[in-house]
Amino acid sequence: MLPAAQDLLTVQETAVLLRISKPTVYRWIDNGDLPAIRYGQPRAEGDSRRGGAIRISRDVVMALRNSSDEQSTEVA
Repeated sequence: MLPAAQDLLTVQETAVLLRISKPTVYRWIDNGDLPAIRYGQPRAEGDSRRGGAIRISRDVVMALRNSSDEQSTEVA
């Protein structure tokens, strides 16, 4: 079962909250470092058209954000 829509973030929203670029979000998803939900119309490999959507759980993003905030305060 999918989480409620308000509990899911777009790639753009995730990038803003984590203060990283959208390509970094996509790379983390592709590497398995950031769990994401993909839905919609899948495209064949090599097809340049966009298809489907990617959503990331707000809970996961906030946990990452909080852990990075804690690490940055330890360094300071």
